[in-house]
Amino acid sequence: MTRYSEYQLNVLVIFVVMCALSWCTKIYASQPSILDESYADKFLHYQPRVVPGKQLEQPKPRARVTPSEKQGEQPVTVEWLKNNYPILEQRAIDKPTKENINAYLYAKRIILDKAQRFSNAVTAVNDMNPLLNENNRIPYASVGAESVRRADKQAQQAAVKELSQTGGLMVFIDRSCHFCAMQLPIISMLKKDYGMESLVVSIDGRLPDNYTGKMVKDNGLWKKLGLKLTPSIVFVNTPKSYSNGDDPNKYLIISQGFYAEDELVKQIAFAGFRSNLLSKSTAKTLDIWNIGVSANQDLQNLRLDPNRPETFKQIMDPILMKQYR
Repeated sequence: MTRYSEYQLNVLVIFVVMCALSWCTKIYASQPSILDESYADKFLHYQPRVVPGKQLEQPKPRARVTPSEKQGEQPVTVEWLKNNYPILEQRAIDKPTKENINAYLYAKRIILDKAQRFSNAVTAVNDMNPLLNENNRIPYASVGAESVRRADKQAQQAAVKELSQTGGLMVFIDRSCHFCAMQLPIISMLKKDYGMESLVVSIDGRLPDNYTGKMVKDNGLWKKLGLKLTPSIVFVNTPKSYSNGDDPNKYLIISQGFYAEDELVKQIAFAGFRSNLLSKSTAKTLDIWNIGVSANQDLQNLRLDPNRPETFKQIMDPILMKQYR
Protein backbone atom coordinates (compact mmCIF):
# COMPACT_ATOMS: atom_id res chain seq x y z
CA MET A 1 0.00 0.00 0.00
CA THR A 2 1.39 3.38 -0.96
CA ARG A 3 1.89 6.30 1.43
CA TYR A 4 -0.90 8.21 -0.43
CA SER A 5 -3.47 5.43 0.05
CA GLU A 6 -2.60 5.22 3.77
CA TYR A 7 -3.34 8.91 4.08
CA GLN A 8 -6.72 8.46 2.36
CA LEU A 9 -7.58 5.56 4.69
CA ASN A 10 -6.78 7.65 7.76
CA VAL A 11 -9.00 10.48 6.54
CA LEU A 12 -11.85 8.01 5.93
CA VAL A 13 -11.55 6.54 9.45
CA ILE A 14 -11.61 9.99 11.04
CA PHE A 15 -14.67 10.94 8.96
CA VAL A 16 -16.56 7.78 10.05
CA VAL A 17 -15.75 8.37 13.73
CA MET A 18 -16.93 12.00 13.53
CA CYS A 19 -20.20 10.93 11.90
CA ALA A 20 -20.78 8.33 14.62
CA LEU A 21 -20.16 10.87 17.37
CA SER A 22 -22.51 13.35 15.69
CA TRP A 23 -25.25 10.68 15.41
CA CYS A 24 -24.91 9.70 19.10
CA THR A 25 -25.06 13.34 20.15
CA LYS A 26 -28.30 13.91 18.24
CA ILE A 27 -29.92 10.81 19.76
CA TYR A 28 -28.88 11.84 23.27
CA ALA A 29 -30.08 15.41 22.74
CA SER A 30 -33.47 14.15 21.52
CA GLN A 31 -34.08 12.32 24.81
CA PRO A 32 -36.23 14.34 27.22
CA SER A 33 -34.38 15.59 30.29
CA ILE A 34 -36.01 14.38 33.49
CA LEU A 35 -35.48 17.14 36.04
CA ASP A 36 -38.36 16.68 38.47
CA GLU A 37 -38.58 17.64 42.13
CA SER A 38 -36.60 14.56 43.19
CA TYR A 39 -33.65 15.76 41.11
CA ALA A 40 -33.77 19.19 42.74
CA ASP A 41 -34.08 17.61 46.16
CA LYS A 42 -31.01 15.44 45.52
CA PHE A 43 -29.09 18.43 44.20
CA LEU A 44 -29.87 20.61 47.20
CA HIS A 45 -29.52 17.87 49.80
CA TYR A 46 -26.46 16.13 48.45
CA GLN A 47 -25.06 13.50 50.79
CA PRO A 48 -21.28 13.22 50.74
CA ARG A 49 -19.71 9.87 50.05
CA VAL A 50 -18.60 8.08 53.20
CA VAL A 51 -15.72 5.61 53.10
CA PRO A 52 -16.85 2.29 54.63
CA GLY A 53 -15.61 1.93 58.18
CA LYS A 54 -14.89 5.66 58.51
CA GLN A 55 -17.24 7.87 60.49
CA LEU A 56 -18.32 11.12 58.87
CA GLU A 57 -17.19 14.17 60.82
CA GLN A 58 -20.09 16.37 61.76
CA PRO A 59 -19.62 20.10 61.04
CA LYS A 60 -19.16 22.21 64.13
CA PRO A 61 -22.11 24.49 64.83
CA ARG A 62 -21.49 28.18 64.29
CA ALA A 63 -21.14 30.25 67.40
CA ARG A 64 -24.25 32.25 68.06
CA VAL A 65 -23.90 35.92 68.69
CA THR A 66 -25.98 36.72 71.74
CA PRO A 67 -26.51 40.02 73.52
CA SER A 68 -24.37 40.74 76.55
CA GLU A 69 -25.71 39.35 79.81
CA LYS A 70 -25.00 42.67 81.50
CA GLN A 71 -27.87 45.12 81.33
CA GLY A 72 -27.84 48.91 81.24
CA GLU A 73 -25.08 51.30 80.33
CA GLN A 74 -21.50 49.98 80.49
CA PRO A 75 -18.00 51.40 79.87
CA VAL A 76 -17.25 51.24 76.13
CA THR A 77 -13.94 49.34 76.26
CA VAL A 78 -12.31 47.22 73.59
CA GLU A 79 -13.86 44.17 75.22
CA TRP A 80 -17.30 45.83 75.07
CA LEU A 81 -16.80 46.57 71.36
CA LYS A 82 -15.62 43.01 70.64
CA ASN A 83 -18.75 41.60 72.29
CA ASN A 84 -21.36 44.10 71.09
CA TYR A 85 -20.23 45.37 67.68
CA PRO A 86 -21.14 42.07 65.90
CA ILE A 87 -24.54 42.13 67.61
CA LEU A 88 -25.22 45.71 66.53
CA GLU A 89 -24.10 44.91 62.98
CA GLN A 90 -26.31 41.82 62.69
CA ARG A 91 -29.26 43.61 64.22
CA ALA A 92 -28.89 46.46 61.70
CA ILE A 93 -28.74 43.96 58.81
CA ASP A 94 -31.72 41.89 60.00
CA LYS A 95 -33.83 44.91 60.99
CA PRO A 96 -32.50 48.00 59.21
CA THR A 97 -34.50 50.54 61.17
CA LYS A 98 -33.21 54.06 61.65
CA GLU A 99 -32.38 53.35 65.32
CA ASN A 100 -30.50 50.11 64.56
CA ILE A 101 -28.51 51.65 61.68
CA ASN A 102 -27.63 54.65 63.87
CA ALA A 103 -26.46 52.40 66.71
CA TYR A 104 -24.28 50.36 64.33
CA LEU A 105 -22.73 53.45 62.71
CA TYR A 106 -22.04 55.13 66.05
CA ALA A 107 -20.31 51.97 67.30
CA LYS A 108 -18.22 51.96 64.12
CA ARG A 109 -17.41 55.64 64.65
CA ILE A 110 -16.23 54.89 68.20
CA ILE A 111 -13.90 52.13 66.91
CA LEU A 112 -12.33 54.47 64.33
CA ASP A 113 -11.95 57.28 66.88
CA LYS A 114 -10.33 54.97 69.42
CA ALA A 115 -7.93 53.71 66.73
CA GLN A 116 -6.99 57.28 65.76
CA ARG A 117 -6.42 58.34 69.38
CA PHE A 118 -4.37 55.20 70.03
CA SER A 119 -2.23 55.82 66.93
CA ASN A 120 -1.61 59.43 67.94
CA ALA A 121 -0.60 58.41 71.45
CA VAL A 122 1.75 55.69 70.17
CA THR A 123 3.43 58.15 67.79
CA ALA A 124 3.88 60.75 70.54
CA VAL A 125 5.42 58.31 73.03
CA ASN A 126 7.56 56.71 70.32
CA ASP A 127 8.95 60.09 69.21
CA MET A 128 9.82 61.07 72.78
CA ASN A 129 11.71 57.85 73.59
CA PRO A 130 14.92 57.40 71.52
CA LEU A 131 15.15 53.72 72.47
CA LEU A 132 11.72 52.99 71.01
CA ASN A 133 11.97 55.14 67.89
CA GLU A 134 13.03 52.86 65.04
CA ASN A 135 14.22 55.86 63.00
CA ASN A 136 17.04 56.38 65.52
CA ARG A 137 18.22 52.82 64.90
CA ILE A 138 17.93 52.74 61.09
CA PRO A 139 16.99 56.10 59.49
CA TYR A 140 13.86 56.14 57.33
CA ALA A 141 15.10 58.92 55.05
CA SER A 142 16.75 57.77 51.83
CA VAL A 143 19.97 59.67 52.60
CA GLY A 144 20.26 58.12 56.05
CA ALA A 145 19.36 54.64 54.82
CA GLU A 146 21.91 54.91 52.02
CA SER A 147 24.60 55.92 54.53
CA VAL A 148 23.79 52.82 56.60
CA ARG A 149 24.05 50.58 53.53
CA ARG A 150 27.35 52.23 52.57
CA ALA A 151 28.73 51.74 56.08
CA ASP A 152 27.58 48.12 55.98
CA LYS A 153 29.43 47.52 52.71
CA GLN A 154 32.59 49.17 54.05
CA ALA A 155 32.37 47.01 57.16
CA GLN A 156 32.13 43.87 55.00
CA GLN A 157 35.22 44.90 53.04
CA ALA A 158 37.15 45.59 56.26
CA ALA A 159 36.13 42.18 57.61
CA VAL A 160 37.39 40.36 54.49
CA LYS A 161 40.72 42.23 54.66
CA GLU A 162 41.04 41.24 58.31
CA LEU A 163 40.23 37.59 57.60
CA SER A 164 42.75 37.51 54.74
CA GLN A 165 45.50 38.10 57.33
CA THR A 166 44.80 34.81 59.09
CA GLY A 167 43.25 32.47 56.53
CA GLY A 168 42.45 31.70 52.93
CA LEU A 169 39.93 30.11 50.57
CA MET A 170 39.65 26.63 49.14
CA VAL A 171 37.81 26.66 45.81
CA PHE A 172 36.40 23.30 44.73
CA ILE A 173 35.89 22.94 40.97
CA ASP A 174 35.67 20.29 38.24
CA ARG A 175 36.14 20.19 34.49
CA SER A 176 32.44 19.79 33.63
CA CYS A 177 31.37 22.81 35.68
CA HIS A 178 30.44 25.74 33.41
CA PHE A 179 30.34 28.30 36.25
CA CYS A 180 33.72 27.27 37.67
CA ALA A 181 35.48 28.99 34.77
CA MET A 182 33.49 32.15 35.61
CA GLN A 183 34.15 31.91 39.37
CA LEU A 184 37.93 31.60 39.23
CA PRO A 185 38.58 35.13 37.85
CA ILE A 186 36.47 36.51 40.71
CA ILE A 187 38.64 34.59 43.18
CA SER A 188 41.64 36.32 41.60
CA MET A 189 39.92 39.68 42.16
CA LEU A 190 39.57 38.85 45.88
CA LYS A 191 43.35 38.36 45.95
CA LYS A 192 43.92 41.68 44.21
CA ASP A 193 41.39 43.74 46.20
CA TYR A 194 41.66 42.18 49.66
CA GLY A 195 44.81 40.06 49.69
CA MET A 196 42.78 36.86 50.12
CA GLU A 197 44.86 33.77 49.25
CA SER A 198 43.18 30.78 47.62
CA LEU A 199 43.79 27.16 46.71
CA VAL A 200 41.99 25.61 43.74
CA VAL A 201 40.95 22.00 44.39
CA SER A 202 39.67 19.85 41.50
CA ILE A 203 37.38 17.00 42.51
CA ASP A 204 38.04 15.17 39.22
CA GLY A 205 41.70 16.19 38.85
CA ARG A 206 41.01 18.31 35.75
CA LEU A 207 40.85 22.06 35.15
CA PRO A 208 38.11 24.15 33.51
CA ASP A 209 38.79 25.65 30.11
CA ASN A 210 40.96 28.78 29.95
CA TYR A 211 42.32 28.31 33.50
CA THR A 212 46.07 27.84 33.66
CA GLY A 213 46.71 28.48 37.36
CA LYS A 214 47.79 26.06 40.06
CA MET A 215 45.52 23.22 41.16
CA VAL A 216 45.57 20.26 43.55
CA LYS A 217 43.41 17.14 43.36
CA ASP A 218 40.77 16.58 46.04
CA ASN A 219 41.88 14.18 48.78
CA GLY A 220 38.36 13.39 50.03
CA LEU A 221 37.67 16.74 51.70
CA TRP A 222 34.83 17.49 49.25
CA LYS A 223 32.90 14.47 50.52
CA LYS A 224 33.90 15.03 54.15
CA LEU A 225 32.45 18.55 54.11
CA GLY A 226 29.22 17.33 52.47
CA LEU A 227 29.54 19.71 49.52
CA LYS A 228 27.03 19.30 46.70
CA LEU A 229 27.74 21.89 43.98
CA THR A 230 30.67 23.33 42.12
CA PRO A 231 32.08 25.83 42.46
CA SER A 232 32.13 25.59 46.27
CA ILE A 233 34.17 28.02 48.36
CA VAL A 234 35.41 27.23 51.87
CA PHE A 235 37.32 29.51 54.26
CA VAL A 236 40.09 28.01 56.37
CA ASN A 237 41.36 30.07 59.30
CA THR A 238 45.05 29.63 60.17
CA PRO A 239 45.58 26.55 57.94
CA LYS A 240 47.51 23.71 59.58
CA SER A 241 49.20 20.59 58.24
CA TYR A 242 47.70 17.15 58.88
CA SER A 243 49.06 15.47 62.02
CA ASN A 244 49.30 11.66 61.95
CA GLY A 245 46.53 11.58 59.34
CA ASP A 246 44.23 13.82 61.39
CA ASP A 247 42.95 17.12 59.99
CA PRO A 248 43.17 19.86 62.66
CA ASN A 249 41.60 22.57 60.48
CA LYS A 250 38.18 24.14 60.90
CA TYR A 251 36.30 24.85 57.69
CA LEU A 252 33.66 27.53 57.08
CA ILE A 253 31.51 26.85 54.01
CA ILE A 254 31.13 30.22 52.29
CA SER A 255 29.13 29.35 49.19
CA GLN A 256 28.01 26.57 46.86
CA GLY A 257 27.35 27.71 43.32
CA PHE A 258 28.44 30.81 41.44
CA TYR A 259 28.65 34.14 43.35
CA ALA A 260 29.59 37.63 42.20
CA GLU A 261 32.40 39.41 44.05
CA ASP A 262 30.19 41.67 46.20
CA GLU A 263 28.09 38.70 47.32
CA LEU A 264 31.20 36.66 48.09
CA VAL A 265 32.57 39.51 50.17
CA LYS A 266 29.34 39.58 52.16
CA GLN A 267 29.33 35.79 52.61
CA ILE A 268 32.96 35.72 53.79
CA ALA A 269 32.46 38.64 56.17
CA PHE A 270 29.41 37.20 57.90
CA ALA A 271 30.93 33.72 58.08
CA GLY A 272 33.78 35.29 60.04
CA PHE A 273 31.30 37.24 62.15
CA ARG A 274 29.21 34.16 63.05
CA SER A 275 32.37 32.21 63.89
CA ASN A 276 33.77 34.96 66.16
CA LEU A 277 36.89 35.30 64.00
CA LEU A 278 36.72 39.09 63.74
CA SER A 279 38.06 41.69 66.15
CA LYS A 280 35.51 43.32 68.42
CA SER A 281 35.66 46.66 66.58
CA THR A 282 35.21 45.07 63.14
CA ALA A 283 32.39 42.83 64.35
CA LYS A 284 30.57 45.82 65.86
CA THR A 285 30.59 47.81 62.60
CA LEU A 286 29.55 44.73 60.63
CA ASP A 287 26.52 44.18 62.88
CA ILE A 288 25.05 47.58 62.02
CA TRP A 289 21.56 46.23 61.22
CA ASN A 290 21.26 44.82 64.76
CA ILE A 291 22.11 48.04 66.55
CA GLY A 292 19.44 48.61 69.21
CA VAL A 293 18.03 45.08 68.90
CA SER A 294 17.80 43.14 72.16
CA ALA A 295 20.19 40.22 72.47
CA ASN A 296 18.79 36.68 72.35
CA GLN A 297 20.02 35.92 75.87
CA ASP A 298 18.37 39.06 77.25
CA LEU A 299 15.07 38.20 75.58
CA GLN A 300 15.18 34.64 76.94
CA ASN A 301 15.84 35.87 80.48
CA LEU A 302 13.29 38.70 80.32
CA ARG A 303 10.59 38.80 83.01
CA LEU A 304 7.76 41.37 83.01
CA ASP A 305 4.61 41.86 85.09
CA PRO A 306 1.70 42.87 82.80
CA ASN A 307 -0.12 44.35 85.81
CA ARG A 308 2.75 46.76 86.48
CA PRO A 309 3.25 48.61 83.16
CA GLU A 310 5.23 51.33 84.94
CA THR A 311 8.10 48.84 85.40
CA PHE A 312 8.54 48.07 81.68
CA LYS A 313 10.68 51.12 80.97
CA GLN A 314 13.08 50.63 83.88
CA ILE A 315 13.60 46.97 82.93
CA MET A 316 13.86 47.37 79.15
CA ASP A 317 15.98 50.53 78.85
CA PRO A 318 19.21 48.97 80.23
CA ILE A 319 18.75 45.96 77.89
CA LEU A 320 18.31 48.19 74.82
CA MET A 321 21.11 50.57 75.78
CA LYS A 322 23.64 47.71 75.78
CA GLN A 323 23.14 47.36 72.02
CA TYR A 324 24.18 50.97 71.39
CA ARG A 325 27.44 50.77 73.28
